[in-house]
Amino acid sequence: MIDTIFTVFFWSSALALAAPLLLAALGETVVQRAGMFNVGLEGMMLVGAFAGVAATIRCGGAVVGLVVAVAVGALVGLGYAVAVGWARADQVVIGIGFNLAAIGVTSLLRREWFGSGMTAADLGVLDDLRIPGLASIPFLGPVLFDQSPLVYLSYLVLPVVAWALAGTRAGLLIRAVGDGAAAADAHGVPVLRVRAAALAFGGATAGLAGAILALVQSGGVFVDNMAAGRGFLALALTIFARWIPWRVVVGAVAFGALDALQYRGQAEFENIPSSLFLMAPFLLALIAWVMLGDTRSAPRDLGKPFIRGAG
Repeated sequence: MIDTIFTVFFWSSALALAAPLLLAALGETVVQRAGMFNVGLEGMMLVGAFAGVAATIRCGGAVVGLVVAVAVGALVGLGYAVAVGWARADQVVIGIGFNLAAIGVTSLLRREWFGSGMTAADLGVLDDLRIPGLASIPFLGPVLFDQSPLVYLSYLVLPVVAWALAGTRAGLLIRAVGDGAAAADAHGVPVLRVRAAALAFGGATAGLAGAILALVQSGGVFVDNMAAGRGFLALALTIFARWIPWRVVVGAVAFGALDALQYRGQAEFENIPSSLFLMAPFLLALIAWVMLGDTRSAPRDLGKPFIRGAG
C-alpha cells in the first residue's frame, strides 16, 4: 500500500477529498476568530448536502443546487447567531442539539419527499475540468489541474479568507470582537451583528462543503448522516491550525490523504474490518488535537457570550 502514496490518483483523490473539509474549516476559522464556537458545523454540512441534492433534483440543475445549499447554510448560521448571540443560549448545547435535529429532519424529508432513493442527475457542469497546458505537467499537472470546478473553488477561498482576515476592515472587526468584545463595543462596534455575519459566512461555507460532498464526491447521491463526522474534523482542524488559514489547508490535505488511504486500505486488506480504516482519520485527528491543539493563541473571547456592560 506504500506504493499507492506515490501515485497521481492518490494525490488527486486526496486534494478532492480535502475540499469540503477545507471549506468548512475556513468558515469555522472566521467564526472562531469572531469569538464563537459553531459546534453545529456537522449539522450544517448535512443540511447543505440535503439542500443541494434536493434543489438539483427539483430544479434540474446543479448550479441551482449549489446556490440553495449556500443560502440554506447561511440562513442556518444566522439562526444559530440569534440563538447563541441575542438569546445567549449555550453554544455547545445548541450546536449538539442542531446536529441531532439535522440528522432526524433530513432523514425524514428524504423519506417523505423522495422515498427510498435520492439521486441527482445532470451533474455535467461539476465534472473534472482539465486546464489545458497545466494539466500536462508531469505528476503535478493531473493532480492540481484536472479537478472538479468546486475543488478549484474550495482552494481559491483560502487566499480570500486569509486576505480578508488580515487586510480588510471586516477582518479587523472580526478579530476585534473575538479578542475583546467589550472593548470593541465601547468603540462602537456592533458585536452581535459582526458575529452574526461571521456565522452566516461559516454556515454558507459549511453548506457548500456539504453540497460538494453530495454532488461531487458521492455522485449526486444523498444518504442519511452522510457528513459522517467531517464537521467535527473541521472543528479540530481549525483549533490545531491555530486559527491561521494557511495552516488549515495543510491539515485539510493531510486528512484528505488519510481518507484516500483508508479507502485503499479497505480494498487491499479485505480481512481487516472496514471500521478500523474508517476510524483512522478521526483517531489521528484526536491525537493531533491533543498534541498540537495549543489554545494559548486562541481569540481571548472565544466561546464567551457577549453581555453589554458585563465586562
